[in-house]
Amino acid sequence: MNKEALKENYFSNRLSEAEFVQLEQLLETDATFREEFYDALEIQQALAGEKHRPLKERLQKLDQKPARKNHWYLYAAALVALISIGSLFYNPTPDYEDVYATHFEAYPNVVSLTNRSDAPQEGVAKEAFELYEANQYKEAAAAFQELYRQRPEDYVHFYYGLSLMAGGETEAGIDALETYPWQEENSDFTTVADWYIGLGYVKLGNSTDARFYLQKVADGENSLSKRAQEVLEALD
Repeated sequence: MNKEALKENYFSNRLSEAEFVQLEQLLETDATFREEFYDALEIQQALAGEKHRPLKERLQKLDQKPARKNHWYLYAAALVALISIGSLFYNPTPDYEDVYATHFEAYPNVVSLTNRSDAPQEGVAKEAFELYEANQYKEAAAAFQELYRQRPEDYVHFYYGLSLMAGGETEAGIDALETYPWQEENSDFTTVADWYIGLGYVKLGNSTDARFYLQKVADGENSLSKRAQEVLEALD
């Protein structure tokens, strides 16, 4: 597109993305075009600032050749305008994978098996947690799944779902964690389950569901509320 057409489209707010890039490059590299552009910008500002004066008087003023002066303020005004236009074209979406990788870490084992009375299942539980702590998440998920059949408790289901997520099975992990009635059971894992479900949806690029769960965590008085707020801000 020629230079005059670029200027016309700029002042009529019709610049396309490609035209914006071309205009920006011309302003950086073509001194003559830059001077003409700022002269035109000065005229536009004069018209805007005197819109209440009679039309004839305004036109007579424009007929007078303006004296040369420092255009630094016009440069600044044009730069702000270009940045504003550019932000419409270059508003990057969040890097969901990066946000997830930054904030996801496997939850530590906070369960004391010595306080559990179900001796027959103690061996299975011990094996499951040993696999989990050894980062063998696929095997840990299978062990926790078997343990849950024998001992359907909240902590078993939590570590089963988390093993799936930590092992890369994000959707399966979300599904497992969402199916348990954490709040209804007044589980100690309610908030942390919401945290991991929210992070799982971040990884999947589902910002709507991610925000739903993370907002619940951020609104609560818990150790994860600040981190949840950080993730929410990263999604903006």
